[in-house]
Amino acid sequence: MAESRQLSRFTATFALGTLLSRVLGLVRDKVWFMFIDTTSLGPFLLAWKFPNMLRDLIGEGAANAAFIPVLSDFRQKESTAAYREAVSAVMSAMFLVLLVLTVAGVAAVPLLLYGSRVLRALTGTPPLDPDVVRTTALLSRWIFPYLFFIGMAVFAMGPLFIAKHYATPSWSPVLLNAAFIASCLLLHKRFSEPAYALVVGAWLGGAAQLVANYVAMGRRIGVWRPNFHLRHPAVRASFCLLIPVLLGQATAEVNKLVDALFALRLGPEVIKALYTANRLVQLPLSMFGMAMAAAVLPAVSRAGARGDFDEIRHTLMQGLRQCFFLVFPAMIGLILLRTPIIRLLFEGGRFTAEDTARAAGALGLYGAGLLSFAWVKVAVSGFYAVKNTKTPVIVASSSMFLNILLNCVLVGPLGYRGLALATTISFTVNFLLLYLFLSNRFGALWDRDFLAALFRMVLATGMMAAVVYGVHFKTAQVFPGEAVLPRAMCVALPMVSAAATYIALAAALDLDEFRAFASVLRRTGR
Repeated sequence: MAESRQLSRFTATFALGTLLSRVLGLVRDKVWFMFIDTTSLGPFLLAWKFPNMLRDLIGEGAANAAFIPVLSDFRQKESTAAYREAVSAVMSAMFLVLLVLTVAGVAAVPLLLYGSRVLRALTGTPPLDPDVVRTTALLSRWIFPYLFFIGMAVFAMGPLFIAKHYATPSWSPVLLNAAFIASCLLLHKRFSEPAYALVVGAWLGGAAQLVANYVAMGRRIGVWRPNFHLRHPAVRASFCLLIPVLLGQATAEVNKLVDALFALRLGPEVIKALYTANRLVQLPLSMFGMAMAAAVLPAVSRAGARGDFDEIRHTLMQGLRQCFFLVFPAMIGLILLRTPIIRLLFEGGRFTAEDTARAAGALGLYGAGLLSFAWVKVAVSGFYAVKNTKTPVIVASSSMFLNILLNCVLVGPLGYRGLALATTISFTVNFLLLYLFLSNRFGALWDRDFLAALFRMVLATGMMAAVVYGVHFKTAQVFPGEAVLPRAMCVALPMVSAAATYIALAAALDLDEFRAFASVLRRTGR
């Protein structure tokens, strides 16, 4: 129970900061949709994908898979001075890698857009407007330096997680969203192409995130500058782990790239719909799934450094249970309320009823994969804890090929919905394979208590879903119309009813996860 409370405390801290960031992110999206036309926003959203894909690849992927286990070893076994020297050396290597990638990206990324022509035969879509391709290519070049800022910011999060400091990494994305909102409102009329106002926001927000996390790392860890000791053992150990991780992460990023190019062939309105749906999926995923993964990884890394496989197994099971407790009801609620949520948050201005219908269609299919998305992030921590980065590579590669195959098969008959469905299926297969390999490595990641807890959570969620459906149906009758108040009531009342029902049932069913989070909240309140 003590370990469960510790995971809950870290998860709650990360989730609260992430909630603030994601709520402001939804405000940011609303501002974008109100002031930026689809013909400008679509190319920007595609250009924005490129530095973000590399951020996930060399930034978050590297920090999770290589840096945290290696630096955790140094912190456990070496002196404080040696640990700081290791952090500084690895930071030096990341500085150089990100600098080279940024320069290369500015030069080479636009060439990828012209490769989208090969997808025309697969999608059966008409030729894309050359002006759209040209605008996207130019935006890609200008926005790419964001990679350097965010990559260094993400690196700083690794030592902060090891130090059990989750607050700054969780709230710092607020700075990016605030910069985007300000630049859109103040600058969108100052450029002939309004999307360049968003490029300014990306630069300012990325730099602000870097400063926030860098200062926190300096204060908490005592590392303020790179030492460029590139032959340090921590650098060698990290990059030995990093090479297979890059291959595995690359498969995920290739998936994103292929999806983006397929979406580009289907038109800017499809890019907009998929982006909207993905943003709403990312809210519970970031708050709960990524927060739980961030809490589990340092814990299993410390157990791995001691060779305590039983603790790794127990911690992974705790992480999967707590993740299910938080994510599964959010998944069901998001699917049931997807249309009223999108209508409330985004419809209006340049976001039309047709945009809402497209986004809701994608969200229903993306939402079905939300639990798999979250569980994958928790599961890979078990491999990283024992410095096994090869197995996730093999599994991710298989998932990548499956996703591409499903895109080719499903986009023709289902259109943009095929892209969302392919992503959900491939991630579900990814998790199942990881789960089986983890069970083979550490012992079965289930027992009677685990299965009984999941059954009680499914029961509570099923009853919650019935309440959501009934309350929404009745609310729509009492508050008809398209004004803001009826829209808000059709979302707020079902959500409040869902939360109250789930909490009451979790307490009645005596779920350990509920007691752990309730204990954390009581302490926080005191």
